[in-house]
Amino acid sequence: MWFFMILAYILVFVSGLGLALIGFNHYLHFWPQNHITLDLLVSIIFIAAQTLVMFFFVGTGVNVREYLELHTEVNKEFYKQIFSIKRKLYPPTMMVTILFMAMVIVDGAFFIGKVSEWWFHILYILTLYYYCKASLVQHTSFKESTEIVLAMTRAEQNES
Repeated sequence: MWFFMILAYILVFVSGLGLALIGFNHYLHFWPQNHITLDLLVSIIFIAAQTLVMFFFVGTGVNVREYLELHTEVNKEFYKQIFSIKRKLYPPTMMVTILFMAMVIVDGAFFIGKVSEWWFHILYILTLYYYCKASLVQHTSFKESTEIVLAMTRAEQNES
């Protein structure tokens, strides 16, 4: 659990740096090759980070449910709390992922001269906003899920 949480934090941070690099590269053209290669490299990291975050919470929910099935003396409210965390986490995480992919596609379309640069500006600003929003929600969700798991195991130890 801890390994995946730390890895998610690292990947989200690196993907934020990559998002900033895409913005700088769009205006300063510092990447020596075709700048679409930078977009694709950052896309791999960004999608991996967001996917890892989502699957972390899917896995946590499954583990909590299985734990509660084995330890019937522990309060079932913990699973409902994990489920409510997922409801808060998934919308901004999915939105930033969709906006990021749209931004990368539009950046490529702008680079080959098919769309106006304004589309990139709009999507880049929206992606930055949702990246910050999703990162804050993800951090809060990691803290809350850790507290739930610790409380759940403490409750089971107290019952024994």
